[in-house]
Amino acid sequence: MGTTLIAGQNAKLSNTRLTFQLNVTNAPSANLDASAILLAHNGKVSSDDDFIFFNQPQHTSGALIQKDGATFSIDLSKVPPHLERIVFVLTVEQSLSALTSGYHFRIFGDSDDFEFTGQGSGRSEKSLIVSELYRRNSDWKVKVVDQGFTGGMKPLAEHFGVEVDSSAGQVARTPTPPPKPVEKKSVSLSKITLEKKGDTVSLEKKSGSFGKIHINLNWNQDSSAGKKGLLGSLMGGNKGGIDLDLGCMFEFQDGSKGIVQALGNNFGSLDSAPYMFLDGDDRTGALNAGENLYINGKHWNEVKRVMIFAFIYEGVPNWARTDGKVLISSPEQPEIEIRMDASGSDQNFCVIAMLENQNGSLNISKEVNYFQGHRQADENYGFGFQWKAGRK
Repeated sequence: MGTTLIAGQNAKLSNTRLTFQLNVTNAPSANLDASAILLAHNGKVSSDDDFIFFNQPQHTSGALIQKDGATFSIDLSKVPPHLERIVFVLTVEQSLSALTSGYHFRIFGDSDDFEFTGQGSGRSEKSLIVSELYRRNSDWKVKVVDQGFTGGMKPLAEHFGVEVDSSAGQVARTPTPPPKPVEKKSVSLSKITLEKKGDTVSLEKKSGSFGKIHINLNWNQDSSAGKKGLLGSLMGGNKGGIDLDLGCMFEFQDGSKGIVQALGNNFGSLDSAPYMFLDGDDRTGALNAGENLYINGKHWNEVKRVMIFAFIYEGVPNWARTDGKVLISSPEQPEIEIRMDASGSDQNFCVIAMLENQNGSLNISKEVNYFQGHRQADENYGFGFQWKAGRK
């Protein structure tokens, strides 16, 4: 079973050779089609060859082949440089409401395996952008789109710059059999774990605001070993608990920047600028609640990005023993979990996550990059602060 994604979620791909499978269940009378479109940087097709369907099942580059009505073979290494996205499309002549048990897709390779189950009941759309693969710098990512078009294949194709005349409209009806049914799967919205660096989830506002965004940092206290003994070993000795601090560097849309952290007593404020507040400083790891940072989501439109970090204020770093994790939550949204991997154990500063404002949405990406300190992390992420020694 693959990693389950939710609508809007992104995940980094490790493989270049992949298989995309689209399946439905409990829809014996539905007339279905699967197709794919390769897009240039402007989000449009650059050639008729970029539309892959039953009557044109292979891209000229060999990057994409429709093996049957529901399965595509992908070789990302062959995608021409001017093409940056591959979108996968499902068309249902009767409308998505005919898919009473929804639809399911899976994309997998040697070390990649992601899946998603979408709803059909109650939806009037006749065509659907199921998912897309897109190129970001030198990496490829998969994203769940789940965006429908009421008018069927014609408006969807025209959305991507494909000209569809009355005869081409028959593309939505294929003589190939419907996709093979699979057992219906459930999707849990209670928690999303970002497994790998670069994995991203995009959250949309539910009630006009994200409300209070809560970032919690916690780590393994292992009561069976004794808090003092275990946490002392994290410091390279047995002299007390590790001082693992949570903080953030932020940038607003107007270009103003700042830092919220216990170092220098920069705890911030929730009700006035910067609308970010660090609730205390746990210097031992003995508090079950860990360390907590809050962002006032009512002011999210003013924010450009927030970099969440943790650093070891005193002692010898040993991230492998902390088993640290960050939980990000807000009202009406799934909880996002990011674990701090053990690499970079000889450095005392970890950039855990990046929160970015993308046209009003809240994009959360797993970073987990290690540095010698604040200055080195800042240089890598380009905030441009002036640094001097500080104490708590």
